[in-house]
Amino acid sequence: MDTPQQIIVVGGGPGLCDRLRQAGAEITLIDTPARYEPALVPVARRTVLTEYDDPSLPPLLRALHRESPFAAVVSLTEQGLLPAARIAADLAIPGLPPDVVERTRDKFAMRAWLRDKGFSAVGGAVVRDAAGIRAFAAEHGYPVIVKPRHGQGSENVACFRRADDVVMPPAGADEYIAEPFLPGPEFSVEAFSHAGEHLIVAITGKFTQDDDPDHPFVEVGHVVPAPIGPEVASAVRAYVAAFLDVMGITEGVTHTEVRVTPSGPEVIETHTRVGGDQIATLVRQATGHDLLDLAARWAVGREAPQEPAPGAAGAAAIRFFTPPPGRVTDITGVQRWQGLPGVLKLHLPLRAGDTVGAVRNSRTRVGYVLATAPTAQEAIGICETVTSGIRIHVSP
Repeated sequence: MDTPQQIIVVGGGPGLCDRLRQAGAEITLIDTPARYEPALVPVARRTVLTEYDDPSLPPLLRALHRESPFAAVVSLTEQGLLPAARIAADLAIPGLPPDVVERTRDKFAMRAWLRDKGFSAVGGAVVRDAAGIRAFAAEHGYPVIVKPRHGQGSENVACFRRADDVVMPPAGADEYIAEPFLPGPEFSVEAFSHAGEHLIVAITGKFTQDDDPDHPFVEVGHVVPAPIGPEVASAVRAYVAAFLDVMGITEGVTHTEVRVTPSGPEVIETHTRVGGDQIATLVRQATGHDLLDLAARWAVGREAPQEPAPGAAGAAAIRFFTPPPGRVTDITGVQRWQGLPGVLKLHLPLRAGDTVGAVRNSRTRVGYVLATAPTAQEAIGICETVTSGIRIHVSP
């Protein structure tokens, strides 16, 4: 009987852990006491609950590695990406180098790296007050985007179009950076890299809260494939492959956000994980590629991605519910639309009496509908039918 591969998973994830076990691996789960998922503890060979920067963690893992060598370290959770890279480097096992992962987590470092490599001229600066934002705008022009240096989920992202509008976003644990606003439609690109070769799995179209002046960048929907022409799609694919090369990303899943500006694609940010908002499910339904399975098979056997089996729907879309803030008095239509052909999942955990707030970031949305269809427009249409057909009555 083959000895099972020993894999470290940082930050958990039921889908990833299930696929690793199906591939024959034994899991050492590392997570924090505040974030771990209790359901994963019984399926792991061992579980270590501690903070990621605990100084006792590296010697513990070294001792375990001497007893039963680990084959890989994987993480698909934002806070676990850099700790996983540091563990892999410390144990000298395969994985992205920590400096590569660090510049994907640090938006200011990414901008500086791309400028130094001659890949992109987009500016960026750390700003600490409104005067710093205005000084950046005086050099680069308005509009200006201000966002957390290590942020995610569109939280605390602001766009200032003139000097009189500038205010410093809310203080927090993170620094803020300023960047020029990049005009043009935004997409995310889902890819998997193996030995420096990049498979662009999908281009995802985005829908944002454009009619909300306070939080216009919050994403309220996605569709795979993005409804764009072949020339634009080809340019985006080529750009992202070149970007991944410049960043030094040679292995694993990536989720890269780009805008197609009048002068061509420009990166917004990238992550060495799958995209949130059920994007991995959209990709699987639309293309047949399972991003979590690709990550698991790489960890266990260094497998390169293969062509998926036929049978994918062709397109998939998700749309989030964004009711006005207030107290929910009644909800109608959920059962009516639950069984609509093409509806893969309808998730709306609201009840009468619940209070909903303004949609300020990804965490403040209240549910979604996920649909599949032969084309992107049909999938989008199913989502619109459901979101417009369900009535969420709110008392201000």
